[in-house]
Amino acid sequence: MNRKAVIISNPGEPGAENYCRGVLRDVANYRSFLLSPIGGLWRDFEILEMSRPSAAEVREKAKSLSSSDYALVVFAGHGWHSTSLDSTVIELRDGQEIDSVVLRSGASKQTLILDCCRQKSPSIPAMLTDSMRFAKRGPAVNPEDCRRYYDKCIGDCPSGLVVMHACSIGEVAGDDEQKGGYYSHSLLGESGAWAESLTIDTSREYKSRSVAEAHNAAVPRVQQISGHRQTPSIEKPRTAPYYPFCIVA
Repeated sequence: MNRKAVIISNPGEPGAENYCRGVLRDVANYRSFLLSPIGGLWRDFEILEMSRPSAAEVREKAKSLSSSDYALVVFAGHGWHSTSLDSTVIELRDGQEIDSVVLRSGASKQTLILDCCRQKSPSIPAMLTDSMRFAKRGPAVNPEDCRRYYDKCIGDCPSGLVVMHACSIGEVAGDDEQKGGYYSHSLLGESGAWAESLTIDTSREYKSRSVAEAHNAAVPRVQQISGHRQTPSIEKPRTAPYYPFCIVA
């Protein structure tokens, strides 16, 4: 299985009023989660971090994903929703913005996570992380089996695209400088809690949680900590199965 994960981030300019230190935590958390057995035991070389890249660099990387069997693309940082484009625009660095639709054209099987604000605008654009605990609690896991069954789950899914938004159109995405984005922290935290709650015998069976299930589990938590000001949303094929987000084997 040829996998690629791309984590794109833009916390903003250091010292600026809208600088979001939690974005840095998101990057560390996602990387740690993916490298863990329940995150699918990704290899280091399969994960690329792009901190405040140029629009050209992002377009080039998105295009290169077409050679992968499965791609997971994450953006954490600043963004807004263009009413004229009817799409979420992500801010990569000062003067560098890109329509997130560019990130939808990649591998035939792909998941896209956008943890950014989606306030409306008519304009057209020119640690020891929480996830480290996953390997220490819950049922005993067999790392290579986790990777093998993660690949199997991907193989069982048809080609398609799943897009997971941290908030709904017109909303802003909350950021905690110590924990990360409300959505990303909840998505990873709820997945870890799910893994820890299992009582299966991993020598006999495995359990997986899809990206859709992981998203649905995170929604109530995000609504709670945001005081019902932020509601994550998802776009997915109307027919399951969906790609795995976490696994215990």
